[in-house]
Amino acid sequence: MNDFPTEQSTEFRDSSPEPPTGVAGGFLAILEVALVATAGFIVVPLVLALFGLSPHGILNNIPNMTILLLSEATVTLLLIRFLMALRGEVPGKIGWSCANLLKEAGIGLLTLPVLFAATFLVKVSFQVFLPYWSTDHNPLLGLIKTDQDLALLVLASVYAGGLKEEVQRAFVLTRFKESLGGIYVGLVLWSIFFGFGHTLQGIDNAVGAGILGLLFGLLFIWRKSLTAPIVAHALYDIVTLVGYRFSVMSS
Repeated sequence: MNDFPTEQSTEFRDSSPEPPTGVAGGFLAILEVALVATAGFIVVPLVLALFGLSPHGILNNIPNMTILLLSEATVTLLLIRFLMALRGEVPGKIGWSCANLLKEAGIGLLTLPVLFAATFLVKVSFQVFLPYWSTDHNPLLGLIKTDQDLALLVLASVYAGGLKEEVQRAFVLTRFKESLGGIYVGLVLWSIFFGFGHTLQGIDNAVGAGILGLLFGLLFIWRKSLTAPIVAHALYDIVTLVGYRFSVMSS
């Protein structure tokens, strides 16, 4: 049996056993989603604190922030693989596919205008209707002072954003699809959670992140593959970071 979804598939097809059903299945899915959502950001800061890295020092220093993001992403990815292995699930269960890579990557690339248009509309809407919650700049971008800072944030964004967050989203949506009320319920709830996780960057940027999360999720649901959302997310972050750096250098 093919472990990965094909272009013609309408459902994920893999050799994994059937998921648990009923109350027990729902409880297990909730536990897994909670672990995947929080474990990395609980464990990693505690470990870093043992080495003298306080939360304040991490969030205001690009190298330390990069260590945090890469470490948290690795912990989360390993946890997802562990939880799937416990159920006997294969990577294709969450759309990890080697099929049609170039086509899926191209679709991810073609979604960039939609992503930037969405964030632009959110930004303008806040400036017009909710100016009190509108930020002049993203404080995370403001930390970029050198080309080294840029390179580190690009690395962290591609790995922790493009890869980890999309694998994490696919895992969560798949659990909701099977046991927690449906994939679109999961998409809405996870998009809200995703946006809330960006509130340090400002309310408007957090809402923008939530909208982006919604779009990445829709892309995953449409393509039934991780390739397109990973490429779209990674390229969006790269263009945003590089564009900001060059705009600052030219001003």
